[in-house]
Amino acid sequence: MPDQPPILTALSDDAVLQDLTLEPRLEGLSWDVPAEVFTDHVVLRPPNALKERAAQPAKRGDRSGLDAVSRAEHAMELLSAEFDGWMAAEIERLEAARKAYATQRDPANEAAFYRSAHDLRGQAATFGFPLVGEIADGLCQLMEALGPAAPQPHLDRHVEAMRALVREDVRGRHLPLAIEIVNSLVTLRADVLPKPPTA
Repeated sequence: MPDQPPILTALSDDAVLQDLTLEPRLEGLSWDVPAEVFTDHVVLRPPNALKERAAQPAKRGDRSGLDAVSRAEHAMELLSAEFDGWMAAEIERLEAARKAYATQRDPANEAAFYRSAHDLRGQAATFGFPLVGEIADGLCQLMEALGPAAPQPHLDRHVEAMRALVREDVRGRHLPLAIEIVNSLVTLRADVLPKPPTA
């Protein structure tokens, strides 16, 4: 066999496969759901009650589905009021982590700073700040590629840009100046990140 890990080579041996069969261990066992027994595995097929319920057509005049949607939309409206506070708290956490990392570049501070940027990368769009998420992604790229060698001014520019977008409540891609900020950070990163190999 061509260069396979030892475990795959061992598993490809018929004698080993015969030892792995489940058949001897299945004697006398029963299941409460339909099952297909094979020599090396068992497939259980539990009933799908959700499928049966979903297949039932709505009754004429039944507005329960619309009520559920309107309740969900109302809940999102209530939560969106809290998103601003959550986003501000995340930016403050990022700023504190940046300051700690700028003061002392040790693995604990680096991990806290990266974790904060990583959280914003994933949460910013949900909070209504997609450009902040893009900038946080760029900050994570810098830290992943360069680690402690990432220039502090570059890290600072990313955090300052996110802070400004949240302070000015820039939600979306409609503001040309915000797009220009994101693009300038892309250029800034391109100057220090390793270039991908050319084919």
